Amino acid sequence: MEIAEALLNIPTKDESTAELSPSRAAYRKLLADTMLQGRTRVLCFSNPPRTPLKSSLEPPTPTNIQPVAKKHRHIPQGPKQTLDVPNIIADDQLNVLDWGSEDVLAIALDDAVYLWNDANESITELVTVTGSSAPITSVSWAPDGRHLATGQSDATVVLYDVTAMKPLGRVTCVEQ
Repeated sequence: MEIAEALLNIPTKDESTAELSPSRAAYRKLLADTMLQGRTRVLCFSNPPRTPLKSSLEPPTPTNIQPVAKKHRHIPQGPKQTLDVPNIIADDQLNVLDWGSEDVLAIALDDAVYLWNDANESITELVTVTGSSAPITSVSWAPDGRHLATGQSDATVVLYDVTAMKPLGRVTCVEQ
């Protein structure tokens, strides 16, 4: 482009600056502006950044954005509540406690599963396993916070719908 600009703007040997008519000079300037479009570099290794398009889906940004004040959290120095857990199986390899996404704690106590709701501090018994000598050894919440899986030491897994307080299905592993 630098060569093209020079050819348009620098007079040749045949032309002198005195011989260049005003119309010829105006023509060269118009031609240079049209062809070069203000660019004078021959090699451009990167394109200039594109201007971002405004989306019609985005809300207009206000010009006077106020910073959001940080919410101060109170962290108590003592326990909020102490839960009595008789009949808990004290084994580090078992998963008898699980905190759900809806702030409900599920705890397995021998053959029963209890739910403690942090919002209203209520305790609800979900299930008591009867007729089985196998205790409940594992509880786990689904990410939605509405379904709970329990596992027993006899390789039985039961899925519960906590909102309806009823079992959805049972799977038992059988050795061959």
